[in-house]
Amino acid sequence: MAEEEERVLQEEFRWLLLHEVNAVLRQLQTVLQECSKWFLLPGSTESCLVKAEKYLLTSATGADHVKAVITLYGDNICTADMSVKIHRHSTQNFRTSFREGLQWKLQAIQNAANHLQAALDHVTSIEQGYLFQTGEEVVKVMDDIMGRLNRGRDCLTTPRKRTLEELYSSKIMKMFSPALPNEVIVSFHIHCHKLVLGAYQVHPLQSSSQKPKTTLPAIYHPTGSVFELGSQKYEVVQSNKVEVAVPWLNDVITYFTVGLQLCQQLKDKITVFQQYWKD
Repeated sequence: MAEEEERVLQEEFRWLLLHEVNAVLRQLQTVLQECSKWFLLPGSTESCLVKAEKYLLTSATGADHVKAVITLYGDNICTADMSVKIHRHSTQNFRTSFREGLQWKLQAIQNAANHLQAALDHVTSIEQGYLFQTGEEVVKVMDDIMGRLNRGRDCLTTPRKRTLEELYSSKIMKMFSPALPNEVIVSFHIHCHKLVLGAYQVHPLQSSSQKPKTTLPAIYHPTGSVFELGSQKYEVVQSNKVEVAVPWLNDVITYFTVGLQLCQQLKDKITVFQQYWKD
């Protein structure tokens, strides 16, 4: 590389470190602050966009095996009026709701908020106008922020999966009034921009049954799934799922994605300069 070309590249790289990195950080801060308005974060201001909203979860096909009207506020389902068809000797329509004062925590939203807060804290902790000395220093900061943003987005797009054993023995099955029948399991969860309700009717298998345990951690468990509690096996004999789109979750995922793109674009520019000197 000619001496003049080397000098020009050094000046351009220094300009990038002094001006462009800080411009990207401020842009990133704005994006993450906009995203944070959809969450109930510590110190939420009047600009917070979180509000209580009612949603109807029902089958798109018109089947009414399970349906619910819920009130969502941030990461909590505050109220739920639900009906589930139970198939015994005859079909029964079981109606229930949350006991007064109890709420269903949507951990995926809470976890996404925590990762967003960590990313935003990191960005705002970098003093405006700070002069990064090396490309490696910038890349390290971007990698850290991207790690937090990726984990936050993943909380919504690939949420933690639960087994039927976990659901069946969970205390949240006790929060309904009237109480859920022993053979019914329900689960609310987030998947991407949708709120999903799964309802399962199970029955105990005979001790002589050779059906193998089939349930793995999953967002939704199909009919025929088998799980085990102690020495007793249970089979899902009826499985139904209903869902509803939550528009602001789509906005949140978009903000996470834009933040990741800003970080990646800056990393790519740094890499281009580093490649010059490597060659």
